[in-house]
Amino acid sequence: MPFTINGAIVSSADITPTADEKAWEIYMDTVEIKGSNIPLLRQLLDNEQVPVSLQSRKLASVLEENVSGYNTPKPIFETTYLDDTIRISRDQDGKVFVYGKTSDVTEPTEYKSVDSDLGILKLLEGLNDNFFKLSM
Repeated sequence: MPFTINGAIVSSADITPTADEKAWEIYMDTVEIKGSNIPLLRQLLDNEQVPVSLQSRKLASVLEENVSGYNTPKPIFETTYLDDTIRISRDQDGKVFVYGKTSDVTEPTEYKSVDSDLGILKLLEGLNDNFFKLSM
């Protein structure tokens, strides 16, 4: 049976201007997965009493201390175009990233209303709407 996996990767980082002030250096701090629709995994990852997050800086410190030649990556992004709805940036390797603004909301997304059902309810809804037309 087909299913979909949904969720959001929520990260925090420090951004500082580069010496020439033409770009931004990004230093990752934490990474979390929120709003997963995978049963049990959702309850584990979204637990407010015991938050689960990857502490990127702590991991980077351990790697730098124990892996010869390892340096924590701090990507550099230069914004080449910006308006109210789109941002186009390039990283230090010349890769292009296009970001589209989908909302003016600045509050974190609340995921409590997202079902952890692997998308099966939406699949059944679609089957009903397209083939059976049952209403409740």
